[in-house]
Order: sequence, then C-alpha cells, then structure tokens
Amino acid sequence: MIWIAWYLRELVFPSTCASCGAEGGEIICPRCLREMPGLPRPACPLCASPTLYPVEACRRCRRRRPGFDRAVALGLYQGSLRDMVLELKYRNGRRLAPLLGAMLAAEAGRELGGEEAEAVTFVPMHRARERKRGYNQAGLLAREVSRHLGLPLLAPLVRTRDTPPQAGLSHRERLANLKGCFAVKEGAEVPGSLLLVDDVLTTGATLSGCASSLKRAGAERVVVLVAARDLPSAPAAPPAGERRVPGRRGPDGRGKAWG
Repeated sequence: MIWIAWYLRELVFPSTCASCGAEGGEIICPRCLREMPGLPRPACPLCASPTLYPVEACRRCRRRRPGFDRAVALGLYQGSLRDMVLELKYRNGRRLAPLLGAMLAAEAGRELGGEEAEAVTFVPMHRARERKRGYNQAGLLAREVSRHLGLPLLAPLVRTRDTPPQAGLSHRERLANLKGCFAVKEGAEVPGSLLLVDDVLTTGATLSGCASSLKRAGAERVVVLVAARDLPSAPAAPPAGERRVPGRRGPDGRGKAWG
C-alpha cells in the first residue's frame, strides 16, 4: 500500500529533483545521482572515516572505541546526498525513504558480504519530537532496509528524554547531551546481531549510545548503517606506532599499508 500511494502521488504531483530542483518527474535526477559523493577509500572499518592507509581502527576509534562494531555509509554528507538527507529529515521528504533505503540495503550487501544479521532496528526519536515532525526518518530508512534484506524490523529502543539538537556540538558535548538518553523497552526482543539504521553519522555519539543500550540488553554485535557520513576536515591518520598489515598496499600502490 505504501508503494501504491507513493506511485499515485507521483503521477498526480510529479517530483522535482531533491538536490537541484530540476523538473522531470524524478525525486533525484540522473546527473545528481551520478554526482552523489561516495565514501573515500580506504576507511576505518569501525567508524567509516577515511584514512591514509587501510587500518584496523583509526586514531579516533583507538582513543575512544565506539559502542558499535562496524559502520557502513552510503556516501559522504555532501552535495546531492546531503540535499537528499536534509529533505528527508526536515522537509517532509518521506518520498526519498524508498530510494535511500534501497541504496543503503544494496551498500550493506556489498560491504558486509556473508555477514549475517538477525534483525534491523533504528535510532528512536523522542515521542514529542516525532509527533511534531510526523515521522522518524531513521525508522523509514530501516523499514526499507529490512524489506530489501528480508530481515525483521524491530523497535526495542526508546528515547527517554527530549535532548537539544546535536548539530553544532562537539563530541564531548554530544556525549554529555545524550548521557542516559537511550534505553531498551521492558520485555523487548533483542537478538544477538543487529543492523542499526540512522540518517547521518557524525561523531558517533548517538549511535554509540544506542548500540551500548542494545548490548546491555543482550546484543553481541551491532553494525551501523547510515545514509551519509559527515566528516571532519582532515582524514583520520593511522595511529602512531601502528603495525603494517601484510598484503595490503597504500594509496600509491607501493609498499604495505598500516593496520
């Protein structure tokens, strides 16, 4: 029914491109789709932050390991992808969830290979904020991911208080802002391996808080799936004293890379 309603609306009110605004009946035009910024490689497997060489964990993750075990991002929070996420999040852009969710599921299939998860879940919003917005964008993405991957969609997490927006806060401020903010509902099902979906990964504070709550409730592995990775200005350098990883090469194709 969701797809039928979406299709009928598109027939009556043809879409404009969510990035450039071009009229052509497409929610994202071919040019903006081609120019969507992918995630640079190599990248830290834990937080999806670009690194100078392939590593087991970047310096930031070595210094403060995230609560989740791995992160997969569709691309960088820039250009047309940023425009799509902003519309999804703030401009009643529910029309974008089927496309972004399908693309994120495909990226997860490529990145995770044979790694199996038991279910999909998402970062919750506080009830007051969700009522005001009318939907939870992370939940919409998670629903599409679960459908494409053939996994059950679970909602065990709850946001216990309505925190100020995270935008513009440092990592330390985000951690303080979110302390004790997430909990697992009493009696909620929490399988051993989960895919945790959100729209954007910035410092990882929100997703770490959610993953830690899930692990306290019995989850053993939590892999984060996000539409976009927002990055600091410089790539995360390999940790000082990092050992080399046999068989891996640096970006210039010569020598072994750090790991």
